Amino acid sequence: MPIVTRKLTADIEREASAVAPYDFALLASVVLLLGLGTVMVYASTINDSTMLSGDGAARLKVHMGHVGLGIAVLVFSMFFPYRRWRTLVYPGLLATVVLLVLVMLFGKTAGNARRWISLPGFSLQPAELAKLAFVIFLAYSISKKSTDIRRFGPGFGPHLAVCGMLIVLCLFQPDFGTCIILVLLMFGMLFAAGTKLSYITLFVCIGAFLAFQAIATNDMRLGRVMAFIDPWAYRTGTGYQMVNSLIAIGSGGVVGQGIGYGGQTLTGFLPEGHTDFILSVIAEQLGLVGVMIVILLFTTILIRGVKIALAARDDFGRFLAFGVTLLITVQAAINMLVCVALIPTKGLTLPFVSYGGSSMVVCCLALGILLSISRDERIGEFEAIVPAWAREKEEEATPKKKKKKRRQQGKRKLLSSKSQNLDEVLK
Repeated sequence: MPIVTRKLTADIEREASAVAPYDFALLASVVLLLGLGTVMVYASTINDSTMLSGDGAARLKVHMGHVGLGIAVLVFSMFFPYRRWRTLVYPGLLATVVLLVLVMLFGKTAGNARRWISLPGFSLQPAELAKLAFVIFLAYSISKKSTDIRRFGPGFGPHLAVCGMLIVLCLFQPDFGTCIILVLLMFGMLFAAGTKLSYITLFVCIGAFLAFQAIATNDMRLGRVMAFIDPWAYRTGTGYQMVNSLIAIGSGGVVGQGIGYGGQTLTGFLPEGHTDFILSVIAEQLGLVGVMIVILLFTTILIRGVKIALAARDDFGRFLAFGVTLLITVQAAINMLVCVALIPTKGLTLPFVSYGGSSMVVCCLALGILLSISRDERIGEFEAIVPAWAREKEEEATPKKKKKKRRQQGKRKLLSSKSQNLDEVLK
């Protein structure tokens, strides 16, 4: 914030102190989600199989390392001026494309998908970076083309082309969930920018047709859709996760069975309970109360993010804040809907809560950018207070300055007349 060397009056000091350096409600919501996620990752992985295999807290230690790295990234991005991301738009997008190509060639395969690049002590998932890089690109491009956003050529076509390129690269992994996120981000941000609804409707229909073809021609995706329609008919196959998720949620009741307890979690019947289905673990162990707390925290992020977007001081900050908020809350909503079997299974984590290094770091980076925009707004509020006070002080001091100036002018005139008299005497 600007440093004011003058002593503020009591009224101005009280008004300036009321300006928070950043959005505390937003930051508190994320901290609570990180804390809850750490507890639930441990509660979902401490079972007979992990205890017999050695260190029962092994995944907890890794997760805490992810959380620590995420917090460091969050703090860095919170104090990194968000306008500088404009200079990194195209290098970041190019780096993301390169990583998506590398993961196809040298990626690690797990669960019939090749989505990770193995690094020393860390597995990088480029698709997570693609989401945030695409949001930054959209915010930059839309802010530059605000006057042409309703025209198809400059306002819709380039964004559709970049989105299509990223989707094609993600489908090679395959990562259908990330493709859906990218499409929702593009249509959501373009709609907020004022793109013609007819363009969006047309390509939603085209996208729905292509999605139908992608599902119908892939046994894994088709199996997930069939399991979604009737999970109990496929409970030993593709519907196994969904059925056990519903059992876990139903057995939790209102207040849950307690942290560390729960038949589905302790027996290992709920696969991936610490990643994609961690909400089911929360429902089983903390009940409806725990689920409502999670929903409330993400609702707070949504509300505060939209408010930050509306109050941003430039178009880039406005669209960037909206895009980041959309990224976090849409992914959270999809993850929750999967857990309660309202949509087919997707490989998407619950932001800030699920186990996963790439997702944790990217979500914390995105949240830090949102807090940076919030901090910039607070600086604007502070600057609006102090200059007004400074002008008042200048106006109060004007008569004194005029008197001082008149005295100085009088002294100079007196000295000038004395020097002239002295010259005449000497002559």
